[in-house]
Amino acid sequence: MGLIPADELISYDMDLTRKEGEESKALAKFIHGTAFTMTFWTFKTGAVIPEHQHEHETLTTVLSGSLRLVVDGETMILRAGDSGLVPSWAIHEAEVLEASEVIDVYTPVREDYVARQTGKFETYLATSQDRT
Repeated sequence: MGLIPADELISYDMDLTRKEGEESKALAKFIHGTAFTMTFWTFKTGAVIPEHQHEHETLTTVLSGSLRLVVDGETMILRAGDSGLVPSWAIHEAEVLEASEVIDVYTPVREDYVARQTGKFETYLATSQDRT
């Protein structure tokens, strides 16, 4: 419990579609609680979050900009102030329509993001996306 100063959060390159030599279009800062992960995203126009699914229920809130969020085949356009709910194990993807700042709240904790922060890349994205 306590203050978590914004200037002490580290930005991580989370652009999974970036080609070598290209600038990242997706940066993230993480806060982990005992039962949730909160992610502060900064996206550039054109960023793509490929189709995927995971155990985490997710609340996505757009602070600025806009994005297209597709959840189990349903398309939503989220603009500043809008939120979208992604149920556990729902197939989802997103495309950033204009530069955006977004907050995602996940429950339970995103252990794969914890692994990303601690440099354990071999487990990054694997842990939470395996239903077995």
